[in-house]
Amino acid sequence: MDLTGIAALVALTGIPVSVLVAHWQKRTALQQTHALNLAARETAEAAHQAALQLQAAQAEAAHESAMAQAAANHQAALELQAAQAAAAHRSAMAQAAASHRSALEVARAQGQVEIERWTREKRSAAFEKVHASLDEFRTAFLQNTDADALARIGRDMHGLFHAVLPFGGLSLAEKVGWLSRTCEHLARRICEAPMNETERQEFWDTEISPRRKELTESMSRTLEFAEQNRIANVRGVSRRP
Repeated sequence: MDLTGIAALVALTGIPVSVLVAHWQKRTALQQTHALNLAARETAEAAHQAALQLQAAQAEAAHESAMAQAAANHQAALELQAAQAAAAHRSAMAQAAASHRSALEVARAQGQVEIERWTREKRSAAFEKVHASLDEFRTAFLQNTDADALARIGRDMHGLFHAVLPFGGLSLAEKVGWLSRTCEHLARRICEAPMNETERQEFWDTEISPRRKELTESMSRTLEFAEQNRIANVRGVSRRP
C-alpha cells in the first residue's frame, strides 16, 4: 500500500495522521531496537564461544606442555638413575678388582714366605748334614778308625754336593764337593798308605781345616742373606692392607 492508500484509509477511519505517523515511527523504532538487540546477542554469543574455544585451546596447550615437561623430567630422572647405577657399578667393579689384586698379592707374598720357610729348613738341614759328615769323618780319621769304616763314611759324603746345590748355589756346593771328594780320596789313600796320628793331624790341619773354615763362612753368609730376604718378605706382607 502506497502513501495515497494510507491517506485514504486514515480518512475513512477518522484517526489523525499524526497519531498514525507516531505509531508507525514507534513500531519502526521497536523493530530496529529488536534487530540491534538480536545482533548484540549474536555478537556476545560469538564472543563467548570464541572465548571458550580460546580457553580450551590454552588449557590443551598447557596440558600438552605439562605432559611434555613431565615426560622430560621422567626421562632425565631415568638417565640420571642409569648414570648413577653405572657409576656405582664401575666403582664396585673397581673396588672388587682392587680387592682381588690385593688378595692375590697377599696370597703371593704369603706363599713366598712359606716357600722361604721350607727352603730355610731344607738349607739348614743340608748344611747341618755337611758339618755332621765332616765331623764324623774327622773323628774317624784322627782316631785311626778301621779303613773300611772310614771308606764307608767317605762314600756317604759323595751326595753332599747335590744336597747343598739347590739351597746354597753352585759356588757353595763346589766347596762342599771339594771337601767330600778329598775325604773320599783320603779314605782310599789310608787303605793304600797308612798314616800315623801325627801325619793325620797335620794333614787335616793343613788341607781340610782351612777349606772347612772357608765353607763355614760361606754358609754363614748364605744363611744371613736368606734371613734378610725372609724378614723383607714378612714386612712386605704386613704392610699390605
